[in-house]
Amino acid sequence: MDQKLKQKLIALAYISPGFITIFIFLIYPLFNTFRYSFFQWDGVGKMNFIAITNYLRLFRDSKFWNAFYANIIYIVFFSFVPTLLGLLVSSIIARADIRGVRTFRTIFFTPQVIASVAVGTIFGWIYAPQFGIVNQILSFIGLESLQKAWLGSASTAPIAVGLIGTWLWSGFCIIIFIAGIQKIDEDLYSTAQLDGANALQQFFNITLPQLKYEIVVVVIMTLIRALSTNVFGIVQAATGGAFNTRPISLYAYQLAFIQHEIGYASTIVVILAVIVFAISGVSMKIGERE
Repeated sequence: MDQKLKQKLIALAYISPGFITIFIFLIYPLFNTFRYSFFQWDGVGKMNFIAITNYLRLFRDSKFWNAFYANIIYIVFFSFVPTLLGLLVSSIIARADIRGVRTFRTIFFTPQVIASVAVGTIFGWIYAPQFGIVNQILSFIGLESLQKAWLGSASTAPIAVGLIGTWLWSGFCIIIFIAGIQKIDEDLYSTAQLDGANALQQFFNITLPQLKYEIVVVVIMTLIRALSTNVFGIVQAATGGAFNTRPISLYAYQLAFIQHEIGYASTIVVILAVIVFAISGVSMKIGERE
Protein backbone atom coordinates (compact mmCIF):
# COMPACT_ATOMS: atom_id res chain seq x y z
CA MET A 1 0.00 0.00 0.00
CA ASP A 2 1.21 3.48 -0.87
CA GLN A 3 2.65 5.23 2.21
CA LYS A 4 0.68 8.45 1.62
CA LEU A 5 -2.56 6.51 1.19
CA LYS A 6 -1.82 4.61 4.40
CA GLN A 7 -1.27 7.89 6.29
CA LYS A 8 -4.54 9.27 4.94
CA LEU A 9 -6.44 6.16 6.01
CA ILE A 10 -4.92 6.34 9.49
CA ALA A 11 -5.86 10.02 9.74
CA LEU A 12 -9.37 9.20 8.56
CA ALA A 13 -9.67 6.48 11.19
CA TYR A 14 -8.73 8.97 13.91
CA ILE A 15 -11.22 11.65 12.85
CA SER A 16 -14.09 9.35 11.88
CA PRO A 17 -15.51 8.92 15.45
CA GLY A 18 -15.73 12.68 15.86
CA PHE A 19 -17.19 13.17 12.39
CA ILE A 20 -19.79 10.43 12.93
CA THR A 21 -20.79 11.98 16.25
CA ILE A 22 -21.13 15.45 14.71
CA PHE A 23 -23.16 14.03 11.82
CA ILE A 24 -25.56 12.11 14.09
CA PHE A 25 -26.10 14.80 16.73
CA LEU A 26 -25.64 18.01 14.72
CA ILE A 27 -25.76 17.79 10.93
CA TYR A 28 -28.59 15.26 10.63
CA PRO A 29 -30.86 17.03 13.20
CA LEU A 30 -30.21 20.37 11.47
CA PHE A 31 -31.17 18.89 8.11
CA ASN A 32 -34.30 17.28 9.59
CA THR A 33 -35.32 20.52 11.30
CA PHE A 34 -35.03 22.36 8.00
CA ARG A 35 -37.11 19.64 6.31
CA TYR A 36 -39.82 19.72 9.00
CA SER A 37 -40.20 23.48 8.51
CA PHE A 38 -41.99 22.80 5.21
CA PHE A 39 -44.59 20.55 6.83
CA GLN A 40 -47.56 20.80 9.14
CA TRP A 41 -46.98 18.09 11.71
CA ASP A 42 -47.88 17.40 15.32
CA GLY A 43 -44.97 15.01 15.85
CA VAL A 44 -47.11 11.86 15.70
CA GLY A 45 -49.60 11.88 12.85
CA LYS A 46 -49.29 12.39 9.13
CA MET A 47 -46.94 15.06 7.82
CA ASN A 48 -48.64 17.48 5.44
CA PHE A 49 -46.39 19.35 3.00
CA ILE A 50 -47.31 23.07 3.03
CA ALA A 51 -44.22 24.56 1.30
CA ILE A 52 -43.31 27.99 2.72
CA THR A 53 -46.59 28.55 4.59
CA ASN A 54 -44.84 28.29 7.97
CA TYR A 55 -42.34 30.98 6.95
CA LEU A 56 -45.13 33.28 5.80
CA ARG A 57 -46.94 32.68 9.09
CA LEU A 58 -43.83 33.57 11.04
CA PHE A 59 -43.65 37.09 9.61
CA ARG A 60 -47.28 37.69 10.68
CA ASP A 61 -46.85 36.14 14.13
CA SER A 62 -46.92 38.85 16.81
CA LYS A 63 -45.75 36.35 19.46
CA PHE A 64 -42.62 35.63 17.44
CA TRP A 65 -41.84 39.33 17.12
CA ASN A 66 -42.39 39.85 20.85
CA ALA A 67 -39.88 37.06 21.45
CA PHE A 68 -37.52 38.66 18.93
CA TYR A 69 -37.68 42.00 20.77
CA ALA A 70 -36.99 40.20 24.05
CA ASN A 71 -33.90 38.67 22.47
CA ILE A 72 -32.71 42.13 21.41
CA ILE A 73 -32.81 43.17 25.07
CA TYR A 74 -30.95 40.01 26.05
CA ILE A 75 -28.27 40.66 23.43
CA VAL A 76 -27.61 44.03 25.05
CA PHE A 77 -27.43 42.65 28.60
CA PHE A 78 -25.91 39.23 27.88
CA SER A 79 -23.31 40.39 25.35
CA PHE A 80 -22.65 44.11 24.93
CA VAL A 81 -22.76 45.15 28.59
CA PRO A 82 -20.61 42.22 29.86
CA THR A 83 -18.08 42.87 27.07
CA LEU A 84 -17.75 46.54 28.03
CA LEU A 85 -17.59 45.72 31.75
CA GLY A 86 -15.06 43.00 31.05
CA LEU A 87 -12.81 45.40 29.15
CA LEU A 88 -13.08 48.02 31.89
CA VAL A 89 -12.44 45.72 34.86
CA SER A 90 -9.74 43.62 33.19
CA SER A 91 -7.81 46.71 32.04
CA ILE A 92 -7.78 47.92 35.65
CA ILE A 93 -6.78 44.74 37.47
CA ALA A 94 -4.68 42.89 34.86
CA ARG A 95 -1.71 45.27 35.05
CA ALA A 96 -2.25 46.52 38.60
CA ASP A 97 -0.28 45.08 41.48
CA ILE A 98 -3.26 43.68 43.38
CA ARG A 99 -3.05 40.88 45.90
CA GLY A 100 -5.25 37.88 45.38
CA VAL A 101 -5.78 38.25 41.63
CA ARG A 102 -6.21 34.47 41.35
CA THR A 103 -8.96 34.64 43.96
CA PHE A 104 -10.68 37.34 41.92
CA ARG A 105 -10.47 35.12 38.84
CA THR A 106 -12.10 32.25 40.71
CA ILE A 107 -14.89 34.51 41.93
CA PHE A 108 -15.45 35.97 38.47
CA PHE A 109 -15.60 32.54 36.84
CA THR A 110 -17.84 30.89 39.46
CA PRO A 111 -21.15 31.79 37.69
CA GLN A 112 -20.01 29.78 34.65
CA VAL A 113 -20.15 26.50 36.57
CA ILE A 114 -23.71 27.07 37.78
CA ALA A 115 -26.51 25.64 35.64
CA SER A 116 -28.64 28.30 33.95
CA VAL A 117 -31.81 26.84 35.49
CA ALA A 118 -30.26 27.17 38.95
CA VAL A 119 -29.24 30.75 38.17
CA GLY A 120 -32.79 31.59 37.10
CA THR A 121 -34.21 30.02 40.26
CA ILE A 122 -31.77 31.85 42.54
CA PHE A 123 -32.53 35.21 40.96
CA GLY A 124 -36.23 34.44 41.17
CA TRP A 125 -35.71 34.46 44.94
CA ILE A 126 -33.51 37.55 44.80
CA TYR A 127 -36.17 39.47 42.86
CA ALA A 128 -39.09 38.13 44.93
CA PRO A 129 -41.45 40.98 45.95
CA GLN A 130 -41.85 39.97 49.60
CA PHE A 131 -38.59 38.41 50.77
CA GLY A 132 -36.25 39.15 47.85
CA ILE A 133 -32.94 40.77 48.72
CA VAL A 134 -33.40 43.58 46.16
CA ASN A 135 -36.57 44.86 47.80
CA GLN A 136 -35.10 44.25 51.24
CA ILE A 137 -32.12 46.46 50.43
CA LEU A 138 -34.41 49.18 49.05
CA SER A 139 -36.44 49.05 52.26
CA PHE A 140 -33.29 49.17 54.40
CA ILE A 141 -32.04 52.37 52.71
CA GLY A 142 -35.45 54.02 52.84
CA LEU A 143 -36.50 53.59 49.22
CA GLU A 144 -39.67 51.58 49.76
CA SER A 145 -41.35 53.50 46.94
CA LEU A 146 -39.03 51.77 44.45
CA GLN A 147 -39.95 48.26 45.55
CA LYS A 148 -41.51 46.22 42.77
CA ALA A 149 -42.37 42.73 41.68
CA TRP A 150 -39.35 42.84 39.40
CA LEU A 151 -40.18 39.66 37.53
CA GLY A 152 -43.93 40.26 37.66
CA SER A 153 -44.25 43.30 35.42
CA ALA A 154 -43.83 43.62 31.66
CA SER A 155 -42.02 46.93 32.18
CA THR A 156 -39.30 45.56 34.46
CA ALA A 157 -39.10 41.79 33.88
CA PRO A 158 -37.11 41.82 30.59
CA ILE A 159 -34.47 44.15 32.05
CA ALA A 160 -34.38 42.19 35.32
CA VAL A 161 -33.71 38.99 33.35
CA GLY A 162 -31.14 40.84 31.25
CA LEU A 163 -29.24 41.88 34.37
CA ILE A 164 -29.01 38.21 35.33
CA GLY A 165 -27.17 37.66 32.06
CA THR A 166 -24.89 40.61 32.80
CA TRP A 167 -23.94 39.07 36.15
CA LEU A 168 -23.51 35.64 34.58
CA TRP A 169 -21.27 36.62 31.65
CA SER A 170 -19.26 39.58 32.95
CA GLY A 171 -16.91 37.26 34.85
CA PHE A 172 -16.29 35.16 31.75
CA CYS A 173 -15.44 38.28 29.74
CA ILE A 174 -13.09 39.51 32.46
CA ILE A 175 -11.19 36.22 32.57
CA ILE A 176 -10.74 36.11 28.79
CA PHE A 177 -9.60 39.74 28.63
CA ILE A 178 -7.18 39.37 31.55
CA ALA A 179 -5.55 36.44 29.77
CA GLY A 180 -5.30 38.54 26.62
CA ILE A 181 -3.82 41.58 28.38
CA GLN A 182 -1.18 39.47 30.10
CA LYS A 183 0.08 38.36 26.68
CA ILE A 184 0.72 41.94 25.57
CA ASP A 185 4.38 42.94 25.56
CA GLU A 186 5.00 45.17 28.58
CA ASP A 187 7.56 47.14 26.56
CA LEU A 188 4.69 48.64 24.56
CA TYR A 189 3.29 50.22 27.71
CA SER A 190 6.72 51.36 28.89
CA THR A 191 7.37 53.07 25.56
CA ALA A 192 3.94 54.70 25.62
CA GLN A 193 4.59 56.04 29.12
CA LEU A 194 7.91 57.51 28.00
CA ASP A 195 6.05 59.24 25.16
CA GLY A 196 3.65 60.76 27.70
CA ALA A 197 0.60 58.60 27.01
CA ASN A 198 -1.86 58.45 29.90
CA ALA A 199 -3.80 55.35 30.99
CA LEU A 200 -6.75 56.11 28.71
CA GLN A 201 -4.53 56.59 25.66
CA GLN A 202 -2.68 53.35 26.46
CA PHE A 203 -6.00 51.52 26.65
CA PHE A 204 -7.28 52.73 23.27
CA ASN A 205 -3.97 52.56 21.42
CA ILE A 206 -2.41 49.41 22.90
CA THR A 207 -4.79 47.29 24.96
CA LEU A 208 -7.89 47.48 22.76
CA PRO A 209 -6.15 46.72 19.41
CA GLN A 210 -4.23 43.82 20.97
CA LEU A 211 -7.45 42.27 22.29
CA LYS A 212 -9.26 42.08 18.94
CA TYR A 213 -9.28 38.28 18.81
CA GLU A 214 -10.41 37.96 22.42
CA ILE A 215 -13.18 40.47 21.77
CA VAL A 216 -14.40 38.48 18.76
CA VAL A 217 -14.46 35.26 20.81
CA VAL A 218 -16.31 36.92 23.68
CA VAL A 219 -18.87 38.62 21.42
CA ILE A 220 -19.61 35.43 19.47
CA MET A 221 -19.99 33.27 22.59
CA THR A 222 -22.15 35.75 24.49
CA LEU A 223 -24.34 36.46 21.47
CA ILE A 224 -24.98 32.77 20.96
CA ARG A 225 -25.90 32.39 24.64
CA ALA A 226 -28.18 35.43 24.40
CA LEU A 227 -30.04 33.80 21.53
CA SER A 228 -30.13 30.15 22.52
CA THR A 229 -29.62 27.75 25.40
CA ASN A 230 -28.37 30.00 28.18
CA VAL A 231 -31.20 32.51 28.14
CA PHE A 232 -33.70 29.66 27.65
CA GLY A 233 -32.88 28.05 31.00
CA ILE A 234 -32.77 31.33 32.90
CA VAL A 235 -36.11 32.59 31.59
CA GLN A 236 -37.83 29.23 32.00
CA ALA A 237 -36.79 29.08 35.67
CA ALA A 238 -37.30 32.76 36.52
CA THR A 239 -40.54 33.73 34.74
CA GLY A 240 -41.63 30.83 32.54
CA GLY A 241 -41.63 33.28 29.64
CA ALA A 242 -44.31 35.57 31.06
CA PHE A 243 -44.28 39.39 31.06
CA ASN A 244 -42.54 39.85 27.70
CA THR A 245 -39.51 37.80 28.77
CA ARG A 246 -40.00 34.84 26.43
CA PRO A 247 -37.07 34.50 23.99
CA ILE A 248 -37.29 32.87 20.56
CA SER A 249 -35.78 29.59 21.80
CA LEU A 250 -38.39 29.21 24.54
CA TYR A 251 -41.20 30.09 22.14
CA ALA A 252 -40.02 27.37 19.75
CA TYR A 253 -39.83 24.88 22.63
CA GLN A 254 -43.39 25.67 23.76
CA LEU A 255 -44.70 25.36 20.21
CA ALA A 256 -43.03 21.99 19.72
CA PHE A 257 -43.56 20.25 23.06
CA ILE A 258 -46.66 21.93 24.49
CA GLN A 259 -48.71 22.96 21.45
CA HIS A 260 -47.32 20.11 19.28
CA GLU A 261 -46.69 22.32 16.25
CA ILE A 262 -43.46 20.65 15.18
CA GLY A 263 -43.41 22.14 11.69
CA TYR A 264 -43.86 25.75 12.77
CA ALA A 265 -41.46 25.32 15.69
CA SER A 266 -38.86 23.99 13.25
CA THR A 267 -39.35 27.09 11.10
CA ILE A 268 -38.56 29.33 14.07
CA VAL A 269 -35.49 27.24 14.95
CA VAL A 270 -34.25 27.55 11.35
CA ILE A 271 -34.61 31.34 11.46
CA LEU A 272 -32.86 31.43 14.84
CA ALA A 273 -29.99 29.32 13.48
CA VAL A 274 -29.66 31.66 10.49
CA ILE A 275 -29.48 34.66 12.84
CA VAL A 276 -26.82 32.97 14.99
CA PHE A 277 -24.71 31.96 11.97
CA ALA A 278 -25.04 35.44 10.45
CA ILE A 279 -23.97 37.19 13.65
CA SER A 280 -21.06 34.80 14.13
CA GLY A 281 -19.96 35.25 10.52
CA VAL A 282 -20.12 39.04 10.68
CA SER A 283 -18.23 39.10 13.99
CA MET A 284 -15.48 36.87 12.59
CA LYS A 285 -15.19 38.96 9.41
CA ILE A 286 -14.89 42.16 11.43
CA GLY A 287 -12.23 40.54 13.59
CA GLU A 288 -10.26 39.38 10.54
CA ARG A 289 -10.52 42.78 8.85
CA GLU A 290 -9.39 44.60 11.97
